[in-house]
Amino acid sequence: MLYLLAFKSISGWLSGDDVAIGLARLSLAITLGLALGGIRVRGIRLGVSGVLFSALLFGQCGVTVDQNVLQFLRDFALILFMYAIGLQVGPGFLASLRSEGLRLNALSIAVLALGAIMTAAIVHVFSLSHASAPGLYAGAFTTTPGLAAGQETLRHALAKTADGGAAAVANAGLAYTVAYPFGIVGPILVVAALRRIFRINIAAERTQLAALELTRHAPISVVDFEVTEPVYSGMALKDHPLIRRNGVVLSRLLRDEVLAVPTGETEIRVGDVFRAVGPQPRVAELVTALGRPSTADLGRISAGNIQRMDLLVTRTQVLRRPLRDLDLIRRTGVTIARVTRSGVDLVPTASLRLSFADRVTVVGPEAGVKIVETEMGNSPDKLDRPQLIPIFVGIMLGVVVGCIPFTIPGLGTTLKIGLAGGPLLAAIALSQLGNVGSIVWYMPVAANQLFRDFGLAVFLACVGLQSGDHFLQQLTHGGLAFAAWGAAITMLPVLLVGIAARVFFKMNFLTLSGWVAGAMTSSPALLFTNDLTHSDAPSVAYAAVAPLATLTPILCAQLLVMR
Repeated sequence: MLYLLAFKSISGWLSGDDVAIGLARLSLAITLGLALGGIRVRGIRLGVSGVLFSALLFGQCGVTVDQNVLQFLRDFALILFMYAIGLQVGPGFLASLRSEGLRLNALSIAVLALGAIMTAAIVHVFSLSHASAPGLYAGAFTTTPGLAAGQETLRHALAKTADGGAAAVANAGLAYTVAYPFGIVGPILVVAALRRIFRINIAAERTQLAALELTRHAPISVVDFEVTEPVYSGMALKDHPLIRRNGVVLSRLLRDEVLAVPTGETEIRVGDVFRAVGPQPRVAELVTALGRPSTADLGRISAGNIQRMDLLVTRTQVLRRPLRDLDLIRRTGVTIARVTRSGVDLVPTASLRLSFADRVTVVGPEAGVKIVETEMGNSPDKLDRPQLIPIFVGIMLGVVVGCIPFTIPGLGTTLKIGLAGGPLLAAIALSQLGNVGSIVWYMPVAANQLFRDFGLAVFLACVGLQSGDHFLQQLTHGGLAFAAWGAAITMLPVLLVGIAARVFFKMNFLTLSGWVAGAMTSSPALLFTNDLTHSDAPSVAYAAVAPLATLTPILCAQLLVMR
């Protein structure tokens, strides 16, 4: 009661209906919600999701914002949120669809489809409001884009009714807000249940996964070795089959106490000491074939005016061009020894194409290294300054893509991925494209995090204010049923598919726990699994399924409206 009185006094203080007062109310709701989300209970915190509950309380107390202003802010915040997510997951999207990622995505789609089927069945059997279906589904899976798509479809479908679909949209929002709390806790309970059901030993799972990763993705190895086999003496490096086909780069050569950068024309001599960079098994095979590991550390030898430098790729002139086209060794005497992209080491093969913000290690004479530095850019400041033109071009394209109607065969109706899916797809596609001339679709990590958190916080605040009017009264008159059915929709599909993944596919628990969080797009569950496993494997699985797990509910929510 004291809290309600306090909020009513705030309502009187922030009286008026103009835009400025509305923004002040919205900002206060977000501020209190973020403070609430920062409170940790048994290692779990709501984070940005706390904004939804503070906004609900504001709406219950009558502290609201003009509906037109609220709708504009809600849509614009959603666009920012989805566009930033697309830029974040875009670079690894295609890779996530290969090998293990394909299976993980198929399983996550199965969970989301089962959830949609279960939602439709519950609404039909228990005669719940048809408009509540997309909200119930979106709340159970904590899918903000799904709610936005469902409400947008409701507005278009009921545009000619007396209230323009406002009541249906509010009903969907109510179902969402009631089902949402368990949607946050549910995935965490599923991970804990799977661990108990299969009696998981976390340490054993970590060891097993590490051994499996070694067989799938050989780590990059750097080895200095001495040539002792005379059979290859006089052969040019470009003619040696293990060097030509194995993806191994020879970055340095020590001959007669002189350090140099080898080229394809360099002839092999007994006594040469090379530095080899490449996948561990292939480097080991090359060393065994040519000679033996050397005790010399070529990285510490400075003879021969050879330098090593780490550079940042920040000039657009070298982007999307294979290294063979740059022809650095012939022009400058410099070789690229390593490329690091998003924390992953890549072997600099001739076909590798550089991307903006790649970190490259170059080795060569001082004059050549300076030339390469100029060509690469090596300007850290550019990584800290987001470009505005790519952002607004991307948003414009996203809105256009979201407005394109399409038909699913056999459905007999048209759908749109809307403001939730359009910016996401556009950002994924543009991040794959990389750049057009000087326009680069790259957003610094800090800026991306700000866009995502800002967009999500404003969107949740708008949803809470729209749904908060008489929230408690509606909750006690049928809203509790939404909570119960939402809990079932959250738990059952992902638990059943998770058990099947462990039993039939023998999925490692670290991957499985990250998959649960990704399929439910639940960041609290990801934080929980990271703390539980002390590994980054759950984050890898989460990133592999997050794009499709974000897109699929957008379609499912619309289908629930049109069924």
